Amino acid sequence: MIHVSKKDGVVHLWNLPKTSVCVKLSPEIQRLMIETALRISENGPKKLANILKVNVTTIYDFKKSRFKSVTLDFVIKLSNFLERNGFKRFSLENIEKNLKLIKTKWIGKTIHNPKFPMNFNNESGARVISAIFFDGGITSNCRPFYTNNEEFLVNQILEDIKSIIGEIEFYERKDGYTFDLEFPKILGLIFINGLELIPGAKVFNNPEIPEFITNNKNLYKPFLQQAFDDEGYVHLGKSGKSINLDQYHTQNEPPTRLLQIKEMLQKFRISVNGPFGPTKIYNAKKGYTSYGWSIQISNQSDIRVFQEKINFTLERKRQKLEKLLTSYKIPPRFKKGIKYQEVLKVCKKLKAEGKKISIKNIANKLNRKPKYVAELTLNMTEKGMLTVTKEKTVKKGFGSGFSEKEFELVV
Repeated sequence: MIHVSKKDGVVHLWNLPKTSVCVKLSPEIQRLMIETALRISENGPKKLANILKVNVTTIYDFKKSRFKSVTLDFVIKLSNFLERNGFKRFSLENIEKNLKLIKTKWIGKTIHNPKFPMNFNNESGARVISAIFFDGGITSNCRPFYTNNEEFLVNQILEDIKSIIGEIEFYERKDGYTFDLEFPKILGLIFINGLELIPGAKVFNNPEIPEFITNNKNLYKPFLQQAFDDEGYVHLGKSGKSINLDQYHTQNEPPTRLLQIKEMLQKFRISVNGPFGPTKIYNAKKGYTSYGWSIQISNQSDIRVFQEKINFTLERKRQKLEKLLTSYKIPPRFKKGIKYQEVLKVCKKLKAEGKKISIKNIANKLNRKPKYVAELTLNMTEKGMLTVTKEKTVKKGFGSGFSEKEFELVV
């Protein structure tokens, strides 16, 4: 029986529009299906046609394999009929795993040996969806595309799609330094009907990132990497240092996907500024206006966390990010909520090494100024995180000076 689609990032054959899609079965399965169905209906093509509510010529065409493919609508009807009569081997779950090809009903390129069920709930799937949301898209007539100047990214997306979909036919063009991948309509139907992506220009339809990605933190890194590889940039100039991402919307308000990107970054404890806007206003030749909105990561500590937890995959952007970080002359101050944990880690190391837990030793380990560490340790003793075991004292006589304050961890 036909199952209801779930928002889990997994696309089944029955999720697709049955009257718009054609499939090809293996010759053996096709022969067994029709022979079994005719036998149940007492070898009566007309009777079987009436049961399935199809034209009798459809039965003859399927029996003789007159065409390279058959509508999904007919396959579903035949499968359901056989399953109701006890032939579970012809269920849609089994059929979808043994297809030779799938295509749209109209003329168009094909997916050979499709990999149903198609699972996008993984790193490859997250990259593919991100590519569609940023440097790619789905046209209003349901044809997906991806455009980029980086051959590495183009090849990676192509391999990701093949790993999930199967042997897909596509168009590939190069215009100067720009690579264009144009995929067939059948892939668009998989995106639209299986994953509920919206066709058309993103500046108009303002799409939301699918729930199976926003609900799965394990997919954040590949999704964000692809987004920043596609449209993120490192700003290194007199006006400031930051990592930025811009998006456009015909309404003068932040695009939903930009707000979602900010939320995903914040799950890594990265502070994000914005969205700011409109930072740019674009008047298109077609007569509409789009407004640019931007988010940015500008704090040194946050930029370092971005590098550690996410980063770019493009080497030139990775190098520019490294250049940005090495340009800082002063190490970053600890972010609120993290500074005390860092001090405690150093205290434990000093204790394990048999060294004094002193302001000077902590400052050396952290590469911080003693004055800053003194402020932290004072707060930590007040909070009961450290206890003072030896107060700072004045030395007398030869070699006079100060004896350092020492601490102990509170167990």
